[in-house]
Amino acid sequence: MRAFLQQAEDILDVAASGDTSLQNVVIVMDRQGGMRMLDPIGWSLPALSAEFGATAVYKVERRGETVRVEGWNGFQRCLIQRNLSSAKLFQLPGMGSMAHAMTLLPPMPLTA
Repeated sequence: MRAFLQQAEDILDVAASGDTSLQNVVIVMDRQGGMRMLDPIGWSLPALSAEFGATAVYKVERRGETVRVEGWNGFQRCLIQRNLSSAKLFQLPGMGSMAHAMTLLPPMPLTA
């Protein structure tokens, strides 16, 4: 689980620091360590994993001032996000130092 979540966090770091005009993308990690970046339209994470024989799939989405990364590896699923606005809630006094929200979700059921 740790490597899977770490990879999602690394992707979020790159996506949050990159060009804000970039479109949504899916990153497919294959068994040989290769990576493909694809348009996510029309694909579910399990379908991409099955189609490309992926070890993990990550969907990167921009929603206004928020960047989200959803990951799926066939056994586990995660969703992390970061707000990119300049007035971040966690920077206010008394709000702690949480840089992004993170949710670990149960595995998605496979559908035919």
